[in-house]
Amino acid sequence: VCACASLVSYHVTVPEEQVVAVRGSSVVLGCEFTPDPEAAPNFPDLVVNWQRVEDSQVVHSFYYGQDQLERQGRAYWNRTALFISELGRGNASLQIGPVDPGDVGRYFCVVSTKDGTDRAELQLNYAAFYTEPQLSIDVNSSSMTVRYKAEGFPKPEVRWVGAQGEDLQHHEELSCREAGLCHLTSSYMAETHSLNVTFMLKNQLLKQDLKRPVNVSYTDGNGSFHFLVKVTATLAVFCTVLCIAVLVACWQHCRK
Repeated sequence: VCACASLVSYHVTVPEEQVVAVRGSSVVLGCEFTPDPEAAPNFPDLVVNWQRVEDSQVVHSFYYGQDQLERQGRAYWNRTALFISELGRGNASLQIGPVDPGDVGRYFCVVSTKDGTDRAELQLNYAAFYTEPQLSIDVNSSSMTVRYKAEGFPKPEVRWVGAQGEDLQHHEELSCREAGLCHLTSSYMAETHSLNVTFMLKNQLLKQDLKRPVNVSYTDGNGSFHFLVKVTATLAVFCTVLCIAVLVACWQHCRK
């Protein structure tokens, strides 16, 4: 009866079933098991195995008190590590880094002790923050095209919104490279020389939400071209206020 109770009480769990790895950094795949407070310091009865669910490829193995990497998949050579000092507290988490798109997939963590064996699975996703969108504007005799370019991963949600909040039809091109980046070009064209639109980009995996309002007008009469990006205008106002504050402080200092 006691042995059965011990087996039932033994569990392996993952704190997060969905983990997002950011391009160029390391990621920790969390895994916890019921620790044995009476286990020897060198963990003679502990076995930890991390594998890919899709093909059972070995990602990392630990037994006989040390890492056992003879059967480790080539893609993971010199890229994985357990937190050895945490094993006694039931932490079998695995660090992988630097991550790349090939790491995306399902992983399972199997932990065995003298109390039993259990496993848990998680999904690893890959993402890269989108760079600051680069703006360009093309004007001809009958129309105006506003274009933004940015890089990131994966494919983002893109919207162009008009002054009244309405969705605007736009053109979009996306090309992804093996390096784990997608190059996005998104443009909106209108048969007018005055625009008040907002470009919106959302990277759902990283909760990245970019909004770039653009207000553009062009007058043929005197050849003048008025261009305003509201985000830049806000920054300019802030800088102006800051400069005034500095000048006031200097003036007060001189009076003393």
